[in-house]
Amino acid sequence: MVKLDENMIKRCLDGDRRAQMHLYSAFYKRVFNSCFRILRDKGDAEDAMQESFVKAFSRLRQFDGAVPFEAWIVRIAINTSIDRLRESRLEVVDCDETRLEGFEDSREEDDWEHTLERAAQVKAAIERLPDASRIIVTLYLLEGYDHDEIAQILNITGGTARIQYMRAKQKLIQLLK
Repeated sequence: MVKLDENMIKRCLDGDRRAQMHLYSAFYKRVFNSCFRILRDKGDAEDAMQESFVKAFSRLRQFDGAVPFEAWIVRIAINTSIDRLRESRLEVVDCDETRLEGFEDSREEDDWEHTLERAAQVKAAIERLPDASRIIVTLYLLEGYDHDEIAQILNITGGTARIQYMRAKQKLIQLLK
């Protein structure tokens, strides 16, 4: 993560365009990558990235420093990207939490995760998942959000997020066979 000097946010709040450009330059790649993983279109990701920075600069007074700036702006970018998908009719199916019985969430690292070739295969398989499944997998595996955070982002229950992740993971395994 990029470390900001303490005055950078204050300078941005004071309207210092150089400070704003510094923040943009420091984080635009990370923000773009987060948008692209969700939207899968370079143009859409660029638009979402720009919109994310506009939102971040307009809401900068809300940034309290409780989390690093990078995490804060990436969260804005993810929410912006998901909102764009919702506008194009992304449907997230709500599931009955009682179906969770008997399923465990496993974060065990498999041997295949350690090879570049297999990682490329996994990435390609993620890209072939339906939008809802791809978003869940991206947020959990690539962005590092837990199920409760994903639930909050997608406006679903934690149990639904777990079930959808489990189903997406099963689809991903099938694609990798």
